[in-house]
Amino acid sequence: MTAAATEAPWITVNGAAITAKQIGAEVQYHPAGSLSEAREKAMQALVVRELLLQEAQNKGIFKDRCAVKDEQAAIDALLEDEVKVPEPDRESCERYYKNNRQRFVTSNLFDVSHILFAAPPEDEAARSSAKQKAAAVLSQMEGNPDCFPEMARQHSSCSSAKDGGRLGQISKGQTTPDFEAALFGMHKGETSREPVATRYGYHILRVHERAESKELPFEAVQQWIADYLKQSAWQRAVSQYIGLLAGKAEIKGFKLKSYETALVQ
Repeated sequence: MTAAATEAPWITVNGAAITAKQIGAEVQYHPAGSLSEAREKAMQALVVRELLLQEAQNKGIFKDRCAVKDEQAAIDALLEDEVKVPEPDRESCERYYKNNRQRFVTSNLFDVSHILFAAPPEDEAARSSAKQKAAAVLSQMEGNPDCFPEMARQHSSCSSAKDGGRLGQISKGQTTPDFEAALFGMHKGETSREPVATRYGYHILRVHERAESKELPFEAVQQWIADYLKQSAWQRAVSQYIGLLAGKAEIKGFKLKSYETALVQ
């Protein structure tokens, strides 16, 4: 894609113009690392949309383009009529399950309390003070873990202080990476041996319960796998269908690189 094409004032698809105004309005729906990349994605989506709308009209889904109130509904109707994919059979689902077992494992689950000594990441003096306070409280609790709730009520900056620092159940992805790294290395009944640093400050952690991860049986995920395989097949089929339309069309001012767009996913 050349800079000239990216900045083109319009594109034509079988003679129908896609204007600079349309491209400018479409850009907002295609976040990207640069404006030129976002514009290219916008032009791609508009070209694909135009191809599909023209084909919908050719197939008699609507007669007058100007009278179409819901273009996406017309495109959906076209794809429903023209793109067919088979239902995945059990053998295909089982094969996917066997080849992707790591995707079907539950996360470790923790019942956790914490005491937060808040300090912003850019304030070195506050960070140092928070770490010292956390270490002092840890020292006070040594040999007496049952005092954790009271210490949380006295010292924690978190709203959970009123509940003795109780955060409830936490699994992977629900906390900051630093907090999670420390937590996943702890066992039931254990209190963190040293303050845990995160962007919020320093924490003292207490694990009340830990449930280990487990592999989900095939029967529990069979329907999810079937839906995923069907959706993946449908997306590939739509991409091929758009490719066929593009191959027959006269497109000026833009060259499609891929036929997979957010429009049809």
